[in-house]
Amino acid sequence: MWVILRPLGKRAWSGVHNYRHCNDTIGPYLTRSGRVYTGLTASDAERLGKTLGLDLTSSSDFWVKWSAIKTGNKDIYLNVDDPMDELRYLFLKNHKRVANSIFEHKASADFVLINKEEEAKKANVFSKLKRRAFREFDKLSSEDVRRCLRLFGQNASTMGNEQAENLLSDLVEGNSQKFIDLWVDNKDREIAWLIETAVSKNVLRKTKNVYRYGSDIIGYHIDDVIAYLSDPKNQDLKLAILSEINVKDEFLGEEKVEPVWGDKEPEEESTDKIEEKPKKKSKV
Repeated sequence: MWVILRPLGKRAWSGVHNYRHCNDTIGPYLTRSGRVYTGLTASDAERLGKTLGLDLTSSSDFWVKWSAIKTGNKDIYLNVDDPMDELRYLFLKNHKRVANSIFEHKASADFVLINKEEEAKKANVFSKLKRRAFREFDKLSSEDVRRCLRLFGQNASTMGNEQAENLLSDLVEGNSQKFIDLWVDNKDREIAWLIETAVSKNVLRKTKNVYRYGSDIIGYHIDDVIAYLSDPKNQDLKLAILSEINVKDEFLGEEKVEPVWGDKEPEEESTDKIEEKPKKKSKV
């Protein structure tokens, strides 16, 4: 199996990763525990040590004298079936300057290991996940779109249907796994939506991870609140929360605007005169 070691990005001030005839070296370093990083497990060190005739334990002088791996601007190809290249591969695999995959985001990485076969498998899994996410997305009603957006932390109450759908589409495109977790595979999504909506409308109060209804603490994490409101003993509280949300929705949704009075108070309507409907004469 062949693995590629490739430089990541370019130096902003020079436009190149390395100047011509200049090399970068990826070598051992001291970990936080004070031990020398080798990238090898005890079994790997013993197996490769016997094959190569070397002492590969972390305390060995080999790691002090080892010339490590010199890199330039070009890719380095490693044949993992070769013992020395396998040693280099295992050393690079968890190195702080090397990302283990194009899908791994490591802030300290200057290089990336590319295994074309493994990358193809990961890309295929990612593609299947995205296709599944959009199949489920196509099944959503307009109300489902708004509820799903609430779980993403987005308020779609003032958005039109097209705008809300477009926003959710972008979120699914950017993070299909999150959509699957929050909506598709989430059996408690309705209660989660109720909690997020209640928090947004100040029916429930959230301080850090503590959820309160009035002065009562009902959970220290959203999972606690979901479990609490799912309990048949607490359905009265769940209905009360839903009722308060509906009252606030009705209040905010009213088109009628209350008049703003100045210094004069509105005159009360006289109740002295009451219009009486004419009585119908009975037929004899």
